[in-house]
Amino acid sequence: MTMLIALAAAAASHSVSIEHHGQQLGATYTARAEMRRWTVGARTPNRMDAQRCHWTATIMVDRKLDHGPALARTIATDTRFSGSESGACTPGRQSGERTLARHQDRIEAHLVAVAQADRAPLLAELDSVRNLASN
Repeated sequence: MTMLIALAAAAASHSVSIEHHGQQLGATYTARAEMRRWTVGARTPNRMDAQRCHWTATIMVDRKLDHGPALARTIATDTRFSGSESGACTPGRQSGERTLARHQDRIEAHLVAVAQADRAPLLAELDSVRNLASN
């Protein structure tokens, strides 16, 4: 299930170039969705199935610097998509993936906004690492 989500969200990536003390550094931001599913309702014999699969997808953004694994991290965001479908949540059902794919434009816009907001913290982290290395 998560493989399809990762493939859909992997299409959403954004690269930026940052100048830090005269050196150009590249950072790549990649969106991924963490899905949570739960079944509500009851399935009783001799009655209509009243189960529903509720799902919530939280968009997470992973930052990776081009020059190595240092300062790579996950940026938690509050962007969520949710919904429900009839029937129980079963493995392989992929509840929510189709709806999430329809919101790809919003996910990409959110990714750009997170990259812009992360510029100052990234520069601060780079300064911190540089100060530690020079001591």
